Amino acid sequence: MQLTVEQTCYHCGEDCDNASYELEDKHFCCLGCQTVYQLLEENDLCTYYDLERAPGNQLKSFYANKYGYLDNQEIADRLLDFKSEDYHKITLNIPSIHCSSCIWLLENLTRFDAGIIQSRINFSQKKLTIDYMPHKTQLPIIIERLCQLGYEPEITLDTQQQGTETSSNKDTFVKLGISGFTFGNIMLFSFPEYFGLHISSEFVQYFGYLNLLLSIPVLVYCAQEFFSSAFRGVAKKVLNIDLPIAMGILAIFIRSSYEILSQTGAGYFDSMAALVFLLLIGRWFQGQTYRNLSFDRNYKSYFPLAVTLINQQEKKSVLVETLQAGDKIEIRNEEIIPCDAILVSPSAQIDYSFVTGETKSIAIREGEKIYAGGRIKGVAVKMNVLHPVSQSYLTQLWNNEVFAKENPDEEHLIINRVSRYFTPTILGLATLAGLVWLVIDSSQAMNVFSSVLIIACPCALALATPFTLGSVLNVLARHQFYLKGTEVIERIWQTKHIIFDKTGTITNHQDHTINYHGMALTAYDEQLIASLTKHSTHPLSQAICAMYSTVTAVPVTQFEEVKGQGLKGQLDGHLLQIGSASLTLAPHTTIQQTQVHINIDGVYRGFFSFENQYRKGLKNLINQLKAHYQFSILSGDNDAERTKLSEIFPPDTAFYFSHSPVDKLEKIKNLEATQSTIMIGDGLNDAGALKASSVGLSVSDNMSSFSPASDGILLGKRLVDLDSFLRLITQSRMVIIIGFVISFAYNIVGLSFAVAGMITPVFAALLMPISSISVVAFTTLTIRWLGRRIS
Repeated sequence: MQLTVEQTCYHCGEDCDNASYELEDKHFCCLGCQTVYQLLEENDLCTYYDLERAPGNQLKSFYANKYGYLDNQEIADRLLDFKSEDYHKITLNIPSIHCSSCIWLLENLTRFDAGIIQSRINFSQKKLTIDYMPHKTQLPIIIERLCQLGYEPEITLDTQQQGTETSSNKDTFVKLGISGFTFGNIMLFSFPEYFGLHISSEFVQYFGYLNLLLSIPVLVYCAQEFFSSAFRGVAKKVLNIDLPIAMGILAIFIRSSYEILSQTGAGYFDSMAALVFLLLIGRWFQGQTYRNLSFDRNYKSYFPLAVTLINQQEKKSVLVETLQAGDKIEIRNEEIIPCDAILVSPSAQIDYSFVTGETKSIAIREGEKIYAGGRIKGVAVKMNVLHPVSQSYLTQLWNNEVFAKENPDEEHLIINRVSRYFTPTILGLATLAGLVWLVIDSSQAMNVFSSVLIIACPCALALATPFTLGSVLNVLARHQFYLKGTEVIERIWQTKHIIFDKTGTITNHQDHTINYHGMALTAYDEQLIASLTKHSTHPLSQAICAMYSTVTAVPVTQFEEVKGQGLKGQLDGHLLQIGSASLTLAPHTTIQQTQVHINIDGVYRGFFSFENQYRKGLKNLINQLKAHYQFSILSGDNDAERTKLSEIFPPDTAFYFSHSPVDKLEKIKNLEATQSTIMIGDGLNDAGALKASSVGLSVSDNMSSFSPASDGILLGKRLVDLDSFLRLITQSRMVIIIGFVISFAYNIVGLSFAVAGMITPVFAALLMPISSISVVAFTTLTIRWLGRRIS
């Protein structure tokens, strides 16, 4: 039965499951959204709703005093960028920033708090910088006000250790600026040579000296990375593509310097500057990453910054990293347990889906062990710490050697594999041509030698790969598939085995198939169940309520939501209990799916089971991929859905269930010993497997949410387009090869004339940028055309 949506929230636009939140003829999905509207109205900021339809964010997960630990000045100081007696500055990550309305509201925080001096948004990085006066307002007040507005900041153990980030692109931009500046000015000083003008002014000869001076920083600073890379390659006995590039640049500089100083010519410094400028653009284009996305998260990105420590009945907030074995701590509802511990409270409900992938909560009793990474469901619980954070079960995963693995050696890159043969061939040809002309006409020997090196300088060859792969990254990003770098594309070329996690990766968190088991329910029973579940915000309660959305509600009295257990209430003289087996006195069942049990007037009636709903289009995706890839399923969940998965995946698919994070990591390592793999997962429990695989892809239903360390991030709804993405990546290899062919064609024609002594260094210097521009235009336009074929 489908839910009929009658109202949407005026603030966030979500469906209103509970019509009781109504103000001034406006409906709200929760009390949080209603509170935000009231705040905006009181501060005359309701034009916020004119900027975009329903731009706000939901507040159902926020609870009071969540950031009380910021009252501890030591903890607060860890987060501040600057601190003085009258002025504090802090930068916060705000994942939920998504539109112009968000920017407008967050840059008007001064209207809500007189202690805030100013607030500024960096939209691309989703960062909010706030300057405030500590004698007028406090950090906990500012954070809670942000939460009330629906913009909860991301404050984790990793936040206070990040420090001030420096742009990795700064050095590249400086080099681009210098090489571009010198290129333009050298061309300006060379105009008389371009047009064959003979100017008698005595200042003309100084233009050559100026060109020489301008070219020195290009050689020494801008081209430094090519010489360094060539030297490292030679030291490793690898002839990489930067060696002939460095030799070509050096040949142009030496030949040009000789002509200027001996006043026998104008030199070719403009070609050298143009070459370096184009190559740096290619390197920058290839090295683009998505800095607002996190590809390298570890456990510190998930654990809270602080926790409540209990010392002789006194509670205080302390940094998580200071916890020691034996400390007694309190963890509240929805908080993540940061370290292994022993439960002191009588009982607790723990959700380990964050770690294991198993969706069902586990009941823990007093004295039992609790593992780091679990999330508390229900009332706050107390526990004694067994190990510090750095020694917990979960953090041991990051001590595995796979998290220290480096990127593949540079000799495995396609351009360097080509250069193994290209470099010695060109060096041998230039030397041989020079020696031959030394015998034929010694005056032309140096011209021929330098012309061969200049023409054969593999700038077009070196630009084919970065511009092709950089264009692929941009096309994929437009379709919400973000790869960490171009080297990931080259690793994907080598893989023929795709491994899927199950829960949250190929299943949809929001959709379930609900089945009822037990005594038949009358229409009146269904009316009672719908009326009680309507008053709960728990996802399972909302799903059950949606099944009976057309029934008339019955008034509920004595409503009680037992955290981690379920619901109780009196309806029309009947006592109704909905929830866990212990709450409803349910008998044991062999069904392993998530269950919600029903008890009416002390009589157990049955239970609802929730079956995972697989992403739409998954079967079609597998049918498209199976011609080229082998599959495996690697899940922390049980094997209850093996039969259903067998209907989707081909018969030769390997299934691995009930695997812990360490088990997943070891399984991937074993598979990697025989073949390269692509691991696709979504949770922290997949982090080790993603890192151990040749290519690790993280699926996220929200780009602003946490994702484990990976080589790429794919929006969940675009998973069904994976075949199109992989096909484009495969086609890019052929585009690069064609680019190489074009480059070789230019080299063959040019070298034929150069070896014969029929080409001057001037013409050689002109031919080089023409070939480079041709290759760049071909590769970029071809990838864009192929990208348009993605739906």
